[in-house]
Amino acid sequence: MNGIVYLLGAGVNQAIKDFDNQKPPLITNLLQIALKKKKYSDAHYTNRIQVVYDYIEKYWKKTKSDLANAPFDLEQCFTLLERQKEEACRKDQEEYKRLVAIEFRLKSFLAEVLSDFEYSGFNLSMYNFGRILVHEHPTILTFNYDCIIESIIESASGVNPSIPRPFHDRTPSEDFEIPDELLAYSHSNWNRPLGYGITFDEVQLYQAGVSKYVDGKRFYSHPQNKLYSWPILKLHGSLNWFKYLPVRSFPTFPGEEQPTLGEKEHEIILVQGHWWFNEPPDHHGWYIDPIIITPTLYKDKYFREPPFKQIWEMAKNALSRCKRLVVIGYSFSPSDFSTKQLLLEAFSNNDLEGLIVVNPDVNIVQLVKDLCHFDGGVVWYRDLEEYIRAFSKTELGANIMIKGQSLKVAQEDIPTDTTPHDLYVKCKTCGVEFPVGIRTNPQSFATSIYVGNIHQCPEGHAHPYDKEDYILKKAVR
Repeated sequence: MNGIVYLLGAGVNQAIKDFDNQKPPLITNLLQIALKKKKYSDAHYTNRIQVVYDYIEKYWKKTKSDLANAPFDLEQCFTLLERQKEEACRKDQEEYKRLVAIEFRLKSFLAEVLSDFEYSGFNLSMYNFGRILVHEHPTILTFNYDCIIESIIESASGVNPSIPRPFHDRTPSEDFEIPDELLAYSHSNWNRPLGYGITFDEVQLYQAGVSKYVDGKRFYSHPQNKLYSWPILKLHGSLNWFKYLPVRSFPTFPGEEQPTLGEKEHEIILVQGHWWFNEPPDHHGWYIDPIIITPTLYKDKYFREPPFKQIWEMAKNALSRCKRLVVIGYSFSPSDFSTKQLLLEAFSNNDLEGLIVVNPDVNIVQLVKDLCHFDGGVVWYRDLEEYIRAFSKTELGANIMIKGQSLKVAQEDIPTDTTPHDLYVKCKTCGVEFPVGIRTNPQSFATSIYVGNIHQCPEGHAHPYDKEDYILKKAVR
């Protein structure tokens, strides 16, 4: 821990746009953004979440058309659902079940919309922001459910050139016991399962190819798999943290023993979940539910439960030692007193030395100063791009930032192909063409940055490779 803390809100993601030219939504315009997309506005998807639209129309008198054309604060909706659930739980079990179903559909909708943006084309500002984080090693506190920050850190950290031999020896369809040599390998130099400050009961290995999973105790017992000293502390949870639901995604056939979750009921697992038309992800034949604190006015009770109790304690500890605080895209909602309490208590015995605020609303500056008891000069930037430009003029920024490669791709030049492809390069010494261990798709590749990634060919020659050096080949499943 080096005394640098970044506090990130949803505004940090406003620097990117997806393939429909939409920015990641805020909680106040999520429905509006989603309904601009064909997937969410068509009749099939509407039928899947009709109970949500009916609920909103009943209590707010807003139709689907109204929601598509004006902001609607989902915090109000989740809060009313929670209050009504508490009352129904005591009085009417059928009504309680109905409200739980509505809440589940709404939560799945929220998760699916946000997860769609994780693989959006990042612009140069976001990539360079990742470079800053990788080199400064700050503690990162974020309220965002999405994994966009994780993705830009992975990209900015570069491709891991040290590919273990067993990775090349296997075939994608091969079912095998994962050897110890693969446990510490990640296709990027920043290994996501080590980056959250907490351990998980089951871990997905972040390697190209067919997804592989390993028991958490085995993964974290590997001598190279120690948690990073600069964690991402996700204060409201994450879309890749899950718990098992007691509902099978696969049917049990006559004569088969009915499976039970057993100890898995209490596990916290780290996997890439995929929602599809409001259908929740599944894992090992069970539906799984993301561990997130939905946007309600009353969050305090969740902060006392795992993993949030530990995460908030680590956040308070990081802030109590913080000497430079950078607040980006967070506006301190009047209803979210827990965050204000966190800062007030953490800085009650800690003298902050530097404060940077990145927010289009200059009034946030004084609010942050008051919460941190800071009486020095504050550096204020309107948006992330302005902050990045200023940072690029520092000695560190001049050394680490990418200036020569643009991510601006004309919409008509972006491929529509999203099928899995593997990246290959041709060795600059011996000319051997070999896979580099990255799986992507033509659409994502077109809008991504690849600069100076070091790859080692099977003959042992290592060289840096840029985007134009890569060869896309359709993946063999």
